[in-house]
Amino acid sequence: MSSCRLLPAFLLWVWAAGGTTYTLSCGKCETHANSMICPESANQERYTVTLFQDGVLQLQCEKSVKLINFALMEDCSFPTVSQLDVLGCPLQSVSFGEIALKLGARPENITSLKLLGDAQHLGQSLQHWHLHGLSSLQIFHVRNHHFTKLPHNIFDATPKLKSLRFVTSNLDAVPETLFSYTVELREIDLSSNSLTHLPVNLFRNLTKLTNVSLQNNALSEIRSELFLSVPFLENLDLSSNLLTSIQENLFNGLKNLTSLNLQRNKLEQLSGDVFSDITAVKNLNLSSNLLKDLGSKTFDNLKNLEILDLGNNRLSDLPDTAFKKCKSLKKLYLNHNELTLLKSTSFPYPKTVLTDLDLGHNKIPSPNNVGSLHGLYSSAESYFPLSRQTELKNIILNDNKFQYIPGSFNTVFLKLESVDLSGNLIQEIDLHSLLFLRESVKLNLKNNDIKIIDLSYLWSVQYSKKFVELSLEGNYLECNCMLYQFARMAQGKTPKEGDLFKIRVEDIDNVTCKIPERGTQKLLTVDTRLLVCKQDPCSNCTSYWRPHDEMLIIDCSYKDLKDLPTCDIDNYGIRKDYFITLNMRNNSITHLDKLQDPMYSRLVNLTIPNNKLSFINESYFPESLKALDVRGNNLTALPESLLEFFNITDMNLSLGNNPWMCSCDTIDFLNFLHVPSRKVNDFNDIRCKDEAESLMTISENSLCPFFMQPMVIITIVAILIFLILFAVLGTVSFYKYKQGIKVWLFTHHMCLWAVTEDEMDADKKYDAFISYSHKDEEFVNKVLVPGLESGDPKYRVCLHYRDWIPGEYIQNQILQSVEASRRTLVVLSSNFIESVWGQLEFKAAHSQALQDRTNRLIVIVYGEIPPESELDDKLQLYISMKTYVKWGDAKFWEKLRYFMPHPQDLIKKRHRKRRDTDKLELCKSDSKLSV
Repeated sequence: MSSCRLLPAFLLWVWAAGGTTYTLSCGKCETHANSMICPESANQERYTVTLFQDGVLQLQCEKSVKLINFALMEDCSFPTVSQLDVLGCPLQSVSFGEIALKLGARPENITSLKLLGDAQHLGQSLQHWHLHGLSSLQIFHVRNHHFTKLPHNIFDATPKLKSLRFVTSNLDAVPETLFSYTVELREIDLSSNSLTHLPVNLFRNLTKLTNVSLQNNALSEIRSELFLSVPFLENLDLSSNLLTSIQENLFNGLKNLTSLNLQRNKLEQLSGDVFSDITAVKNLNLSSNLLKDLGSKTFDNLKNLEILDLGNNRLSDLPDTAFKKCKSLKKLYLNHNELTLLKSTSFPYPKTVLTDLDLGHNKIPSPNNVGSLHGLYSSAESYFPLSRQTELKNIILNDNKFQYIPGSFNTVFLKLESVDLSGNLIQEIDLHSLLFLRESVKLNLKNNDIKIIDLSYLWSVQYSKKFVELSLEGNYLECNCMLYQFARMAQGKTPKEGDLFKIRVEDIDNVTCKIPERGTQKLLTVDTRLLVCKQDPCSNCTSYWRPHDEMLIIDCSYKDLKDLPTCDIDNYGIRKDYFITLNMRNNSITHLDKLQDPMYSRLVNLTIPNNKLSFINESYFPESLKALDVRGNNLTALPESLLEFFNITDMNLSLGNNPWMCSCDTIDFLNFLHVPSRKVNDFNDIRCKDEAESLMTISENSLCPFFMQPMVIITIVAILIFLILFAVLGTVSFYKYKQGIKVWLFTHHMCLWAVTEDEMDADKKYDAFISYSHKDEEFVNKVLVPGLESGDPKYRVCLHYRDWIPGEYIQNQILQSVEASRRTLVVLSSNFIESVWGQLEFKAAHSQALQDRTNRLIVIVYGEIPPESELDDKLQLYISMKTYVKWGDAKFWEKLRYFMPHPQDLIKKRHRKRRDTDKLELCKSDSKLSV
């Protein structure tokens, strides 16, 4: 090891000396701020001398140095130096007193000598004269020098020595008379050597000795006489040796011993009185041995014992009064043993100050198998053997066999700060398990078998402010209703009660839960609104409880039931302020009389499609009802009282697929559906019986033609009177009423040869109304409209955004636009098929054409013709039987203008025969295209 590597290991010694430096100005060396490099930096055999202002002189050698040339520092003088540190230098043929003198220090002033060796100096040995001249030496520390032997008289010249540390130096033996002249010794550290035995009289006459460390050697036995002469010994470290037993009187007379470390030996048993004389001991470490049992009185005399470590042994049982008399015991470690049973009498009592207890990695089960959580807290407290240890702050019970959290944790331990129950068999936690007496507690429940964390009664418990920090990674939580409150708190969605009771899951990023049929999901991302639990309050039905909206979901679908179910809700622990969702899909229900049952007073959602209802009585509905689904029943009409009820409650309705009767009595129902704010989910599926057309598309006139009957009678009488007057008045009267007669002829489809197209449509405002999907707006506005309005002749076009009156009903505006136009152009595309309003416009135009018995409908195919499966039945029939115009056809505009209205003066200019011929050719062309 190079000397530069030794420097970090030596920093502790330098720090102890203060580490303050100042500038050197002596010697024949390369001078730096507070050090000298001799002879210079480039020399491979150089050494460095550093002087610290607080009396520390440090000599550090390069690894190639064998003989140190001290002549380079002949004129240096450091009279205040009291500590000499030698790093990485080989032993010289002169004493360390002479070395100090050659470096400029005064040997008689040196009180501390510290040697840090190097592996390259193996084979060197200290000689008895190496410490000559250091008569004031009090501290001698040696590390990593690999001296296997020590001269028996090496300390004869250092009678004032107080601290000896000979660490990691491969000593395999020490002379019995080594300390004959060092009666002032307080500390001896012979750690990490190869000692196999110690002379019985090694510590004779060391009456001032307080600290002895013999750890990490190969001692298999220690004679009982070894410590007889050290009555003031306070700290004894015998750890990491090969001791298999301890002589009963080994520690006799050590009345001042406060710390005894026997860990990492091979002790299999302890005699009953081995510790009887060390009554002042505070810290006793017996961990990592082979102890299988303890004597009942082994620790009885340790009245001042504060820390006892028995971890990593093979203890399977504790004596009844093992630690009962250890009234000062604060920390007890029994981890990594084989304990299967705890007894309350084994622990300090009646006086106890025990604050930390480690029982981890044993086989301790739940006390007395009190395995059920609910209602057994008093039992758990009575039987839990630690209930008397009321001062406990930290309890470690990890990797045992606990099946629940003992009730004493919540009822006895006022000062409890942390509990480690990780690696146990706990399956369920409820609110009471987490309500500790102390305001803030850390609870480690990692790697259990926890499936349920039920905080559902959080709202009903009275408690003061509480905070619990949980660790839950490695469990098997189930994502159901019982997890709802906990999941919300873990996600930071604190309920109203959360201002008092708070939970923080420190490993929340790694906590998962299992969702039925969906696998595992991180708890942080679980949608708590969907968490449910299966219940069974209703026979023949499946029920779920959803805490998010306090909803009891009763699913009785496909059960062939003839009446609504009766449920025993009160006996299933469901909160009193619950709501009900009832699903009766696909049964044989004919009436809803049972809704008057008190259990349905909180019904909010009634789903009862595909049953046999033919009548609904609104008086049966509870005030809480918000949604009603009666699709697929036998309803033919809704009474006026029921419609008024729906208006008042603003209910969400589904009414489709019923055999509705369409007559004058249906007008109120139709008006009800046309209210824009009405919450009817399926108004397009509400159809008249045996009709494919939606009720929404039928006008009042079509629904109830009898409203027009008086007007028809008046018109007929007026026409008869007109005819009589016409016969009497003759030609003059004829010309006076000419227009009216032609209207009458046209209405009755008589003498149509005498009625020109211009005359029939003379009162119409527009030449064409264009029906299209808003997604085809660019084609209509940039191509179709300009072509019609700027061509020859120029046509007047009706458009939604330009000619409709804002605020009017859309259905009425569609009918008015069709009636006010000579033609209706339908831009048929895939987008048009998806447009509800577009299909309404087509049906209105088609109905007007049938009424007028003239072809007013022109279909323009934009893009590919949609599949027949996507087309409305009437539109599909129209396409198959009528001619249409396709965008992209070379004669598109010629064909379109031909089908548009023809002004009378234009007709006169064209030859009738040529017109008929052209029309025939165009029709043939269209027929081929449609094929």
